[in-house]
Amino acid sequence: MLGRVVALILPMLASPAVAGELELVGTFDLETETVIGVSGLEVSADGASFVAVGDRGWWIEGRFDRRGGILNGVEIENVSAIIGQDGFPVPARRVGDWSDAEGLAVAPDGTAWVSFERWAHVWRFDDLGAAAKWIKDHPTFYDHSDNWQLEAAAIAPDGTVYVFSEKPLPEGFPIYRLGADDLWVIDGYLPEQDVFAIVGADFADDGSLYLLERKLVVGLWWQNRIRRVRLDGSEDTVLWTGERGEFGNLEGISVWQDERGLRLTLVSDNNGSKDEPTQFVEFRLTE
Repeated sequence: MLGRVVALILPMLASPAVAGELELVGTFDLETETVIGVSGLEVSADGASFVAVGDRGWWIEGRFDRRGGILNGVEIENVSAIIGQDGFPVPARRVGDWSDAEGLAVAPDGTAWVSFERWAHVWRFDDLGAAAKWIKDHPTFYDHSDNWQLEAAAIAPDGTVYVFSEKPLPEGFPIYRLGADDLWVIDGYLPEQDVFAIVGADFADDGSLYLLERKLVVGLWWQNRIRRVRLDGSEDTVLWTGERGEFGNLEGISVWQDERGLRLTLVSDNNGSKDEPTQFVEFRLTE
């Protein structure tokens, strides 16, 4: 793996390229106090339905309403508790923030992987109603500062599971890959750029990794961007950067395909505020 790691570290020497290749095609604000703190998102292959996780330990399932391909509504169909490895509901265990589910990746066979930020760990679920399966932590999971830990999960086209931290270690953002015997390894590091944090990740079928990043500007405005990288180090491109305060605290991203090409659906974490909607935002790749 030495050659692969070197290739991933080299891009840290340069800033990413910038390209205006994403077209905003719709937004929808879900006004509800039932669904709060949505952080991880997985959209079905046809774009019609979704599953998400909330940072208080809930699965959220729903459907999209689109008219002429434009997002027009969101219907919540089910909200259920994430079940921990001990068989008990995660939302009941607030001590140590065991419930802080942030990243979500779902395999074609329905197996789900959820990364938790506080008490940084990753659990596997054979289906959404099943109890979690324990995965041994990587030692550096504990090197991240509190509330800056495992924020994003993604499954590559070959089925490999990756997770990413919100903030980097001194070397950069570790690329945590689940390897043989379900042990995490670090394949290299992604560079931090312009103080943006990684909050969501998803792979396209061609192996490109789409990262949702954001930062809080002077404590007042969220600023979001979408970055595309190749884990062999061959690409690091900023596709879109939002204006300060243009959208809310976007944290989840899912990539899927419609008849016109690649679509990206994003969702915001309203931080449990009844005054902030859960915001869905959709882009189309135009290149």
